[in-house]
Amino acid sequence: MENSLSETLITFYPLAGRFIEDRNFVDCNDQGAEYLIAQVEVVAFSPTVLAVQLNMFDCGGLAIGVPLSHKVVDGFVIFTFFQAWVAACCFGNTTEVVTCPSFKMGSLLPARDTDKLKILVPEEYGVTMVTKRFVFDELAISTLKAKAKAIGEVSRVVVMTVVLWKARILAVQAKHGLLWPSLLNISYNLQGKTGVIAQFKTSECKLDFNDLVALLGNSIRETAADCLKTEDADDLFTLMISSMREIHEILEKNETDICVFTSVCGWVNSVHKPSDIVLMMDTECGRGIEAWETLEKKRHAKVSAR
Repeated sequence: MENSLSETLITFYPLAGRFIEDRNFVDCNDQGAEYLIAQVEVVAFSPTVLAVQLNMFDCGGLAIGVPLSHKVVDGFVIFTFFQAWVAACCFGNTTEVVTCPSFKMGSLLPARDTDKLKILVPEEYGVTMVTKRFVFDELAISTLKAKAKAIGEVSRVVVMTVVLWKARILAVQAKHGLLWPSLLNISYNLQGKTGVIAQFKTSECKLDFNDLVALLGNSIRETAADCLKTEDADDLFTLMISSMREIHEILEKNETDICVFTSVCGWVNSVHKPSDIVLMMDTECGRGIEAWETLEKKRHAKVSAR
């Protein structure tokens, strides 16, 4: 390793020099790169659920690293935990911001054997990905909500989901030369709602903002009603399995574009390409939405233009 690194540095000789900060250039003096060897004791499994590392900088700044086991907590719990921690730091207690959580989910929804559940994960490698950041401020979101006012009261997450979904539908249309069916699956946390499926069928729906808002709103209400009808964990599990099977059956036919959204961690991704992701989060003021869109480079321009 050391000999091969020395050989490589002959070609990449600036990396063996020293950066002169006050003159903003690299002195190619061949002083060499730092080569460190560390002996690491690997822990195959750590039972620790939460760890905190505080990194102090000489300038007075600090950075906090917090790994949390995803086997124990989901994104909603992670964000709630951080919110409670910030509240405790600012106010001395967590009750100012966060309601005390319940840890009885295991008794309500016992663990299940899901090994037989078919999960389709397409494999795509070697594609160039590009990430772009879009910020929708409070005024833009209010304008969109006002546009959909005739349908009824809608949330900012719904209107932004529709904006992103419509852009995706138009991009797929540009790719294939015709309007393709699209299936939108929204996954919510179990503290609120469960999975919602909305289908845009070219023979039944119009590609209109208000129509898509109504379609999504009706799908959310129907799913909420279905969840209310469940009497126990078995019914809820059956409902979830049925939803997943419906998506897999449509995916296998390869005739419908499928998008998966979540308003919990803010992830939006394409089932066809798991690397296609849009991260939606609150803006700093808490009233706008940021969308960090990561797509295949050649597809980004088509989606962004819409």
